[in-house]
Amino acid sequence: MLKDPPGEDPDAPPRPPWQWVGFGALGIFMVWLPLAWVTTLVVLRLGGPEAPPVTQALLFAASLVLAATAGGYLVGRWGTRGVGVREAALSGLVAGLGAATLGSTTVALPLRLLITAVAIAVATPPAALGGRLGMKKRSGAW
Repeated sequence: MLKDPPGEDPDAPPRPPWQWVGFGALGIFMVWLPLAWVTTLVVLRLGGPEAPPVTQALLFAASLVLAATAGGYLVGRWGTRGVGVREAALSGLVAGLGAATLGSTTVALPLRLLITAVAIAVATPPAALGGRLGMKKRSGAW
């Protein structure tokens, strides 16, 4: 006889908000990885390293915006009680810091700080927007 999978225990305490920040940041990276691959193919099609650096930066920033929106949506839609736009925005901030850290290891400190500021500015607002959109779709009133 097959048993139904156990449901969520209504008496269990909700998952802490900081864990949702981590889930959102991980979600951003999971969405951004294939988008960055597609963006790399587009950049190569546009001329590879000879493509204008501003064009390359804008294409990669656009892919990060899409990924941050998706990660924020994940947090807003499926987050537990007390989790919302703030945790979604923090997910974008963490993902922006991670992206800047991974992408600027070989550049001088002033440029590294600029890259970090831009990555945070590009990822945080879309993640907050995604969190707001996800909260509108959340079932049940929190």
